[in-house]
Formats: sequence, structure tokens, C-alpha cells
Amino acid sequence: MYENFNWKWTNLIFVGRLLTSSVFFMYVGSLPFLFTSWNLTASSAGIIQTAIVIGFALSLFLSSYLCDYFNPNKILIISAIGNAIASFIFYAYANDFVSGLFCNLLLGLFQGGIYGPSMILVSEKYEKIHRGLAMGGVLSGQSFGYALSLSASFVLSNLYSPSIAFLFCLSCACIGIVPLLLAVLKDLPKKYQFDHSISYLDTKQSDQNKFLVRGYTAHCIELFGMWAWLPIFLSFILIKDIVISPLVLGILIGLILHLSGMFASLMSGVLADKFGRKNILVIFALSSSVLSFMIGWTSSWHWTLVCLLSVSYSFFSIGDSGVLTAALSESTQRNVLGRALAYRSIVGMGLGSFTPGVFGFILDLSNNYEPVSQNTNWIYAFSFLGLAGLMASYYASKTNKKAIG
Repeated sequence: MYENFNWKWTNLIFVGRLLTSSVFFMYVGSLPFLFTSWNLTASSAGIIQTAIVIGFALSLFLSSYLCDYFNPNKILIISAIGNAIASFIFYAYANDFVSGLFCNLLLGLFQGGIYGPSMILVSEKYEKIHRGLAMGGVLSGQSFGYALSLSASFVLSNLYSPSIAFLFCLSCACIGIVPLLLAVLKDLPKKYQFDHSISYLDTKQSDQNKFLVRGYTAHCIELFGMWAWLPIFLSFILIKDIVISPLVLGILIGLILHLSGMFASLMSGVLADKFGRKNILVIFALSSSVLSFMIGWTSSWHWTLVCLLSVSYSFFSIGDSGVLTAALSESTQRNVLGRALAYRSIVGMGLGSFTPGVFGFILDLSNNYEPVSQNTNWIYAFSFLGLAGLMASYYASKTNKKAIG
């Protein structure tokens, strides 16, 4: 089935996405050590992470839109360079709520510019029969980078300082430019000419795409909340129940959250190629919703059970991301695909960007504004994410099997 698959290009993009994504969660990984030094509450901590998601959504909108008019290979490289510069600014100047908010926003403004063009390039290079694996492969590199970001920043913040953690992630972002450049070098002079006389909203695909956009929005709301707050939840569970070194704790949390997501992206892509996008979207969205409703009740359970549930939670929450993108690319003509992704990003990630802050607000409200601790009640906040998962599964069930492959 994959005899003619372009493994070399995919591997280079995989490594590039891994390294350039290593800055996305350096703030979250360092967060347990920043509450005091940055004088943060749960709400203000969530708002800082919301900033990077807002920046991500805005840059994903702009970069995807521009891919209908300019060479996406060039946009990818420019964004990767900007990502390294923004990472340096975060390392040099982030030291409180206001500076952290601004620097995280700036970082997000370039992260989305890497994500959008890379997805469009995958849709150009691979036929439908291979596109699920290709999308999953690129996103698995991103998930691996998130795991590295979260684990390394937690470990280095504990052993040394958050500043050292930021420096390490910055170094990875700089190195990540190289494999991306090697992957797209021969395509940089390529010229793109598309028919722009028809608006994306006027195309016949828009009726089908509305279910994919709504499902993606619900997916983002659940995913961004889980990404921002499950590491904090797990750190309190593990510190409370077992004697564990900071090194092991950081690696364990990173493995649970993002390496499981890496395998989820690959597996869901292969399964979607074989069994259809719709079936995988419904199964993954419904499973993640059930786990969102469950996880908040587990704070008193044995730590091994909590970790196992968290692995499953991460697996199903991220697994449908690449499938959603592959489905959208298959139901949309290439001359409007950039604008389709742009519209989806500003709606989906725009609303999803508020989730970390809303989650923190629910935590404060349901715990009488007490500091986040081992006694925090997480049930209501995680249940909010579960509602989003139910919406994602509903909209997945409304899609047309034939239209999305």
C-alpha cells in the first residue's frame, strides 16, 4: 500500500516539526516553578497559555490564506526562522505575567506559520490513499516535539531554572530550521498559479466542510484545555503518591501526554486510510469525550491507573487531528484549500484558544479561588472539555463518507 511513499521528504519534515515544536510547551512544562516567581493564579497562568494558542490561530489563518497565493515552501521557512527569533525573545525577556503573555503570543504567531504550510504541502505531495499516513507522520513529529518541550522544560526547570529550560528549547528551534530547509530547498523557486475568481464560501464543498470545521472547533476546545492543564494535574498526582525524581517525573509526563499523541497520529492516519475518515473521527472523538468526563474523578485513584487513563486520554484527544485535516483537504479544491484551512483555523483555534483560560477560571470558581494544589477539585473543569468532545463526535457523525475519503 505504501510502496511509492516519499519517506525521505516525510522524515525531514518530521524532524523539522519535532525540533521547531520544542518551544510550544516550554512555558507549561516550567509552570509549576513559575507560579511563585511570576506571581500567577490559575486564571492568569491559563491566560498566558491562551496567548500562544491565539497567536497560533492568527498565524495559521494568515499563513494558510497566503498559501493560495504564494509558495508555501517559502512561507514555511520564513515562519521557522521567525519561530527561532521569537523563542530567543521569550528566553531573554519573559519574567512575569505581562512579559510572559506577550512573549507567548509572539511565539504562537510563528508556530502556526509552520503548521499550516506543512499540511498544505502534504496534501500536494500525496494522493488520497497515502494522505492519512502522511498527515499523521508530520503531526507525530509535532507531538514528539511537544513531548520534548514539556519533559525537558520540566526537568531543566527543576534541576536548574526555567531560564535554562527556555535556552534548551530555543536551541532546538534553531536547529529545526535545517531539516525543513533540506526538505523544501528544490521547491523554493516553484511558482503557483490558481484561479481566484471563486470565493471559498461559494464552492460546493462548503456544505460538507461546515461539519468538519465545527467538529475541528470542538476538537480544539477539548485538546487545548487538556494540553495546558493535564500536565499540572499529573504533576500533583505523581508528587503526592510516589517518591520520584524530577527527571523521571518530567519524562513520564511528557511520555503520557505527547509521545502517546505521536503514535496516535500515525495509527489514526493508517486506520483512516484503510477504514475511512468518518469512522475514525467518530470513534476517536467519542472516546476522548468519555475520558474527559472521567479524568477529573481520578485524583484519589492509584497513580498507575491515573497514568494509564491519561495515556488513553492523550491518544484519543490528538489522534483525530491529522484525520480532520486530511478530510478537509479531500473535500476541498486546491485553489481554495489555503483559505479553507485559514477559515477553519480562525474559527476552531480562535475559540479553542480561550479554553486554557476558561479551564483555569472554572478551577478557581469551583475551588473558592484557592491556589492549585493536591486538594484541587478538577471534576467540573475537565467535564467542560468532555462536552466539547461530545460535540466533535456529533459533527463527525454528520460527515459524508464519500466526500472525505
